[in-house]
Amino acid sequence: TPAPVSSAPAEQSPSAEAEAPAGDQSTADACNILQSDLASLSTEINSASGELSESVQSGDTKAARETFTKIGTTIDGISGKITNPEVSAAFESYSTAWSDFEKVFVELSDAIDSKDQAGIQAAAGGLNDGITAFTDAAGEISKVCAP
Repeated sequence: TPAPVSSAPAEQSPSAEAEAPAGDQSTADACNILQSDLASLSTEINSASGELSESVQSGDTKAARETFTKIGTTIDGISGKITNPEVSAAFESYSTAWSDFEKVFVELSDAIDSKDQAGIQAAAGGLNDGITAFTDAAGEISKVCAP
């Protein structure tokens, strides 16, 4: 977690303190980290989307579950690199949206495994909501990191 503003050295001016408290990143630095890390993560997510479709069709969702867990772990790792409060808040929404999406996928996976058609339908609707939330969260990062 970022250091509180009150822990900044006394000689720092208030405006400098508001922009980058001691130990915090600038918005630009945090956005550069995200831009780099999210570029490779985006490739993983796109690949996972294809895997999701295939796993639902085949009825074997184990590999997709593992992939989604791996992506969640990667997102958690990125989160630890971001200390700028504004960028961190936007990324936290992204991380939460992924976590929620992953939970719905586990519900879908369980329903597929048990051949529960009602559960499959309910979870499929939840996946669409999760995708929307994830897309909206990515948009928030773009707004925060827009030049």
